[in-house]
Amino acid sequence: MTTEKLIDKLFNQLDDWRHLPAYQLERRADIFFAIYLVDIFKSKFDQDIEYIIPEFPVRIGSVYKNRMFDNLNLSFKIDYVAVCNKTNKVYLVELKTDDGSRREKQDNYLNNVKTNNIPSLVDGVLKIYKATNAKKKYDNLLILLSEVGWVDKATATNTSTNYDIEIVYIQPNTDNSDKIIITFSDISKILADKQDELTKRFIKSLNEWTVNPNKL
Repeated sequence: MTTEKLIDKLFNQLDDWRHLPAYQLERRADIFFAIYLVDIFKSKFDQDIEYIIPEFPVRIGSVYKNRMFDNLNLSFKIDYVAVCNKTNKVYLVELKTDDGSRREKQDNYLNNVKTNNIPSLVDGVLKIYKATNAKKKYDNLLILLSEVGWVDKATATNTSTNYDIEIVYIQPNTDNSDKIIITFSDISKILADKQDELTKRFIKSLNEWTVNPNKL
């Protein structure tokens, strides 16, 4: 089977399986959005993204200054944290492949991260690191954060500063909210000039994914 046919088979399967009740398309398709994030943010915001950190763990007790959470190392995840040190910008990016999957609770989490800013976010990571049994994976995260300039890996200390933070939603269509939204149609237009088979087939599926399968 040729590479082109394999790519087509992969996306055909995503197109088909997203119609099933328990299938979470965004968990399977997130890598395809991730590889284009630099292009998307350059086109949309004229920002040169230097680092992308996927599934960034946010310690609940670090963004909610509340005693009932203070000693909890429970976390929620931000799909992508995109960093541009040159302009001191950070984007908290949430991917949704279903227009109906946005939740007010998640919006509140992100707003709290934005308010508390990056030092609080990194403090939370370091507290989870001390408590977790998954030390190897958190070691790798700390190495990445040290490259960004947010952590001194040798001492596991917080070296981050405040950033200008924006919350961005990538989702099939726009809505009536005041949120910063990048639609699948926006992405299709940004990538339209690319001629490789993967991108062309991704664009075809993006157009398919703008239609809510629950409304077909």
